[in-house]
Amino acid sequence: MRKLWNNWRGFMHKNIKSKPFRDALRDVPEGVDKSNWEWLVKEHFLTEKFKETSITNSINRSKLTMRHRTGSKPIREIMYEFVGKDGNPPDTATIFFETRKKDDKLVEPETNEKYAKIQELVQSESSLTNIEVVERCFGPQRKSHVVGFGGGITAKELKGANSSKDALLEKLSATEKENKSLKECIEGLESKCDVLESKYAQLASAVFNQASSSSSSEQ
Repeated sequence: MRKLWNNWRGFMHKNIKSKPFRDALRDVPEGVDKSNWEWLVKEHFLTEKFKETSITNSINRSKLTMRHRTGSKPIREIMYEFVGKDGNPPDTATIFFETRKKDDKLVEPETNEKYAKIQELVQSESSLTNIEVVERCFGPQRKSHVVGFGGGITAKELKGANSSKDALLEKLSATEKENKSLKECIEGLESKCDVLESKYAQLASAVFNQASSSSSSEQ
């Protein structure tokens, strides 16, 4: 919810950048009540606190390395576009490249180095999950953000998905072991039945022969 609010607020702020005060008040965004817009402009966007925070954020963004280049397009949307035919999400290397490329290539040396490291890890240890690859390459992730996945996707969610997968695999393994045990039990019972049938046939044959012998001697 906080992320949605921040995104909406950022989108609204674009409407007043580099505009005189009167123009900013007049240009009410579509779908926004005029009185609410006036309050947002006067009591939020034009306050000294907001201006100071905005300047600080701009400076911090300028210092960032390996920034994504998706613009306003959510990273989740990009991930959805690259979902495989099996329904599985793209691997970390694909996500990293597609969200940081410029003209279909990575431009910063540091970004290229990190991409090469991610590719090598994904290829050499294909069983690793996305969150495991990220933490190998970028270190432990914060609760509210995972490198390469954008806002709204937490480390807990990714690890939880992996835990669910592990639980299903464990359950499948237990079921396979149980089926194997039942199969062995059935095979054992079938073997015992074969022995009993053989003994019954032998006994029946002996009784029949004895009866035939007695009948012959009486004649």
